Amino acid sequence: MKNRKFNLTLALLALFVFAGCGDKNSKKTQNAKDNALANGELRDISKSERCNEKDGKVVSVDLNQDSNFDVRKVYKKIGDEDVLICKEADINFDGVLDIFTYFDDEGKMKRDEVDLDLDGSIDIVTYYAAGKVVKQEIDQNSDGIADRVRYYENGEVTKLEGDTTQDGKIDYWEYYENGQLVRIGIDENGDGKADQWDKDKELLDAEDAEAEAEAVDSDSATDSSGSDNNSDSDTSNE
Repeated sequence: MKNRKFNLTLALLALFVFAGCGDKNSKKTQNAKDNALANGELRDISKSERCNEKDGKVVSVDLNQDSNFDVRKVYKKIGDEDVLICKEADINFDGVLDIFTYFDDEGKMKRDEVDLDLDGSIDIVTYYAAGKVVKQEIDQNSDGIADRVRYYENGEVTKLEGDTTQDGKIDYWEYYENGQLVRIGIDENGDGKADQWDKDKELLDAEDAEAEAEAVDSDSATDSSGSDNNSDSDTSNE
Protein backbone atom coordinates (compact mmCIF):
# COMPACT_ATOMS: atom_id res chain seq x y z
CA MET A 1 0.00 0.00 0.00
CA LYS A 2 2.83 2.35 0.90
CA ASN A 3 4.59 1.62 -2.41
CA ARG A 4 1.36 2.33 -4.23
CA LYS A 5 1.10 5.69 -2.53
CA PHE A 6 4.74 6.40 -3.26
CA ASN A 7 4.28 5.63 -6.96
CA LEU A 8 1.19 7.84 -7.04
CA THR A 9 3.20 10.62 -5.49
CA LEU A 10 5.95 10.37 -8.08
CA ALA A 11 3.44 10.33 -10.92
CA LEU A 12 1.66 13.42 -9.68
CA LEU A 13 4.92 15.18 -8.97
CA ALA A 14 5.52 15.11 -12.71
CA LEU A 15 2.37 17.23 -13.10
CA PHE A 16 3.24 19.80 -10.43
CA VAL A 17 6.47 21.79 -10.29
CA PHE A 18 7.15 22.89 -6.73
CA ALA A 19 9.90 24.56 -4.75
CA GLY A 20 10.65 26.64 -1.66
CA CYS A 21 8.68 29.58 -0.20
CA GLY A 22 9.64 32.68 1.74
CA ASP A 23 8.04 34.27 4.78
CA LYS A 24 8.64 37.28 7.03
CA ASN A 25 10.72 35.22 9.46
CA SER A 26 12.69 33.29 6.84
CA LYS A 27 16.07 34.70 7.95
CA LYS A 28 15.36 33.88 11.60
CA THR A 29 14.14 30.40 10.64
CA GLN A 30 17.22 29.70 8.51
CA ASN A 31 19.52 30.80 11.33
CA ALA A 32 17.75 28.37 13.68
CA LYS A 33 18.23 25.55 11.15
CA ASP A 34 21.92 26.38 10.73
CA ASN A 35 22.44 26.50 14.51
CA ALA A 36 20.74 23.11 14.97
CA LEU A 37 23.02 21.50 12.38
CA ALA A 38 26.07 23.27 13.85
CA ASN A 39 25.25 21.67 17.20
CA GLY A 40 25.03 18.26 15.55
CA GLU A 41 21.25 18.07 15.88
CA LEU A 42 18.88 17.20 13.05
CA ARG A 43 15.74 19.31 12.83
CA ASP A 44 12.04 18.43 12.85
CA ILE A 45 10.82 18.56 9.23
CA SER A 46 7.40 17.01 9.82
CA LYS A 47 5.39 20.24 9.50
CA SER A 48 5.50 22.69 6.65
CA GLU A 49 5.43 26.44 7.23
CA ARG A 50 2.43 26.61 4.87
CA CYS A 51 1.72 29.44 2.47
CA ASN A 52 0.91 32.76 4.13
CA GLU A 53 -2.24 34.24 2.60
CA LYS A 54 -1.36 37.65 4.03
CA ASP A 55 1.55 37.88 1.61
CA GLY A 56 -0.72 38.71 -1.30
CA LYS A 57 -3.16 37.40 -3.87
CA VAL A 58 -4.34 33.80 -3.57
CA VAL A 59 -5.35 31.63 -6.52
CA SER A 60 -6.99 28.28 -5.74
CA VAL A 61 -7.70 25.45 -8.17
CA ASP A 62 -10.10 22.51 -7.76
CA LEU A 63 -8.65 19.83 -10.05
CA ASN A 64 -11.17 17.04 -9.41
CA GLN A 65 -14.28 19.24 -9.14
CA ASP A 66 -15.19 18.20 -5.60
CA SER A 67 -15.60 21.78 -4.35
CA ASN A 68 -12.31 21.62 -2.41
CA PHE A 69 -9.16 23.32 -3.65
CA ASP A 70 -6.32 20.96 -4.58
CA VAL A 71 -3.73 23.53 -5.62
CA ARG A 72 -3.22 26.94 -4.08
CA LYS A 73 -0.83 29.65 -5.23
CA VAL A 74 0.10 32.79 -3.32
CA TYR A 75 1.38 35.85 -5.19
CA LYS A 76 3.19 38.82 -3.70
CA LYS A 77 3.07 42.30 -5.22
CA ILE A 78 6.63 43.28 -6.07
CA GLY A 79 6.84 46.49 -8.05
CA ASP A 80 4.20 46.29 -10.74
CA GLU A 81 4.15 42.49 -10.89
CA ASP A 82 2.47 39.70 -8.93
CA VAL A 83 5.28 37.23 -8.20
CA LEU A 84 4.55 33.64 -7.20
CA ILE A 85 6.10 33.08 -3.77
CA CYS A 86 4.34 29.95 -2.56
CA LYS A 87 2.49 26.97 -4.01
CA GLU A 88 0.90 24.00 -2.27
CA ALA A 89 -1.10 20.99 -3.40
CA ASP A 90 -3.12 17.98 -2.32
CA ILE A 91 -2.04 15.40 -4.89
CA ASN A 92 -4.21 12.46 -3.78
CA PHE A 93 -7.39 14.50 -3.17
CA ASP A 94 -7.81 13.48 0.48
CA GLY A 95 -8.06 17.04 1.75
CA VAL A 96 -4.53 17.06 3.19
CA LEU A 97 -1.78 19.11 1.53
CA ASP A 98 1.17 17.01 0.39
CA ILE A 99 3.57 19.35 -1.42
CA PHE A 100 4.72 22.85 -0.52
CA THR A 101 6.92 24.94 -2.77
CA TYR A 102 8.48 28.27 -1.89
CA PHE A 103 9.98 30.94 -4.15
CA ASP A 104 12.07 34.05 -3.60
CA ASP A 105 11.02 37.58 -4.54
CA GLU A 106 12.24 36.98 -8.10
CA GLY A 107 9.98 33.95 -8.45
CA LYS A 108 12.90 31.51 -8.37
CA MET A 109 12.42 28.20 -6.59
CA LYS A 110 14.24 28.04 -3.27
CA ARG A 111 12.67 25.17 -1.29
CA ASP A 112 10.13 22.38 -1.57
CA GLU A 113 8.68 20.09 1.08
CA VAL A 114 7.09 16.78 0.12
CA ASP A 115 5.06 14.14 1.94
CA LEU A 116 6.17 11.11 -0.08
CA ASP A 117 4.10 8.44 1.67
CA LEU A 118 1.00 10.66 2.03
CA ASP A 119 0.72 10.22 5.80
CA GLY A 120 0.38 13.93 6.53
CA SER A 121 4.02 14.42 7.57
CA ILE A 122 6.81 15.91 5.46
CA ASP A 123 9.45 13.33 4.47
CA ILE A 124 11.90 15.33 2.38
CA VAL A 125 12.85 19.01 2.19
CA THR A 126 14.94 20.17 -0.77
CA TYR A 127 16.77 23.50 -0.98
CA TYR A 128 17.73 25.19 -4.25
CA ALA A 129 20.12 27.92 -5.40
CA ALA A 130 20.31 29.17 -8.97
CA GLY A 131 17.97 26.36 -10.01
CA LYS A 132 20.16 23.58 -8.59
CA VAL A 133 19.72 21.39 -5.53
CA VAL A 134 22.12 22.41 -2.73
CA LYS A 135 20.74 20.46 0.23
CA GLN A 136 18.18 17.80 1.13
CA GLU A 137 16.81 16.84 4.54
CA ILE A 138 15.26 13.36 4.60
CA ASP A 139 13.13 11.59 7.22
CA GLN A 140 13.48 7.87 6.55
CA ASN A 141 11.61 6.42 9.52
CA SER A 142 8.63 8.82 9.57
CA ASP A 143 9.28 10.15 13.07
CA GLY A 144 9.32 13.75 11.85
CA ILE A 145 13.06 14.27 12.43
CA ALA A 146 15.51 14.32 9.53
CA ASP A 147 17.71 11.21 9.51
CA ARG A 148 19.88 12.22 6.57
CA VAL A 149 21.11 15.56 5.23
CA ARG A 150 22.72 15.61 1.81
CA TYR A 151 24.78 18.54 0.48
CA TYR A 152 25.29 19.20 -3.23
CA GLU A 153 27.57 21.27 -5.45
CA ASN A 154 26.94 21.66 -9.18
CA GLY A 155 24.31 18.94 -9.04
CA GLU A 156 26.55 16.32 -7.36
CA VAL A 157 26.41 15.18 -3.75
CA THR A 158 29.50 16.23 -1.76
CA LYS A 159 28.58 15.25 1.79
CA LEU A 160 25.98 13.34 3.77
CA GLU A 161 25.29 13.67 7.50
CA GLY A 162 23.14 11.07 9.21
CA ASP A 163 21.67 9.77 12.46
CA THR A 164 22.02 5.99 12.82
CA THR A 165 20.86 5.75 16.44
CA GLN A 166 17.61 7.71 15.99
CA ASP A 167 18.42 10.17 18.80
CA GLY A 168 18.22 13.26 16.58
CA LYS A 169 21.99 13.83 16.56
CA ILE A 170 24.48 13.44 13.73
CA ASP A 171 26.72 10.40 14.17
CA TYR A 172 27.52 9.40 10.60
CA TRP A 173 29.26 11.20 7.73
CA GLU A 174 29.95 10.47 4.08
CA TYR A 175 32.22 12.56 1.83
CA TYR A 176 32.22 12.47 -1.96
CA GLU A 177 34.56 13.58 -4.72
CA ASN A 178 33.29 13.84 -8.30
CA GLY A 179 30.15 12.04 -7.19
CA GLN A 180 32.11 9.07 -5.76
CA LEU A 181 32.09 8.10 -2.09
CA VAL A 182 35.64 8.47 -0.74
CA ARG A 183 35.32 8.54 3.04
CA ILE A 184 32.93 7.42 5.80
CA GLY A 185 33.06 8.68 9.37
CA ILE A 186 31.32 7.09 12.37
CA ASP A 187 30.79 8.52 15.86
CA GLU A 188 30.94 5.52 18.20
CA ASN A 189 30.75 7.27 21.59
CA GLY A 190 28.11 9.93 20.98
CA ASP A 191 30.37 12.97 21.35
CA GLY A 192 29.46 14.36 17.92
CA LYS A 193 32.87 13.60 16.41
CA ALA A 194 33.96 10.78 14.12
CA ASP A 195 35.93 8.09 15.96
CA GLN A 196 36.44 5.90 12.94
CA TRP A 197 37.09 6.79 9.31
CA ASP A 198 36.71 4.29 6.50
CA LYS A 199 37.20 4.59 2.78
CA ASP A 200 34.68 3.25 0.34
CA LYS A 201 35.38 -0.43 -0.43
CA GLU A 202 35.15 0.09 -4.19
CA LEU A 203 37.59 2.97 -3.97
CA LEU A 204 39.99 0.87 -1.88
CA ASP A 205 39.73 -1.99 -4.39
CA ALA A 206 40.42 0.44 -7.23
CA GLU A 207 43.43 1.88 -5.39
CA ASP A 208 44.77 -1.63 -4.71
CA ALA A 209 44.31 -2.60 -8.35
CA GLU A 210 46.09 0.57 -9.46
CA ALA A 211 48.95 -0.07 -7.03
CA GLU A 212 49.29 -3.65 -8.28
CA ALA A 213 49.31 -2.47 -11.89
CA GLU A 214 52.04 0.07 -11.09
CA ALA A 215 54.06 -2.64 -9.32
CA VAL A 216 53.78 -4.95 -12.34
CA ASP A 217 54.83 -2.13 -14.68
CA SER A 218 57.77 -1.35 -12.41
CA ASP A 219 58.87 -5.00 -12.32
CA SER A 220 58.55 -5.24 -16.09
CA ALA A 221 60.63 -2.12 -16.54
CA THR A 222 63.31 -3.51 -14.17
CA ASP A 223 63.40 -6.86 -15.99
CA SER A 224 63.65 -5.10 -19.33
CA SER A 225 66.46 -2.92 -18.09
CA GLY A 226 68.29 -5.97 -16.73
CA SER A 227 67.96 -7.80 -20.03
CA ASP A 228 69.34 -4.83 -21.94
CA ASN A 229 72.32 -4.61 -19.60
CA ASN A 230 73.04 -8.31 -19.98
CA SER A 231 72.84 -8.00 -23.75
CA ASP A 232 75.27 -5.09 -23.75
CA SER A 233 77.64 -7.05 -21.50
CA ASP A 234 77.59 -10.08 -23.81
CA THR A 235 78.30 -7.91 -26.84
CA SER A 236 81.21 -6.26 -25.08
CA ASN A 237 82.75 -9.63 -24.18
CA GLU A 238 82.65 -10.69 -27.81
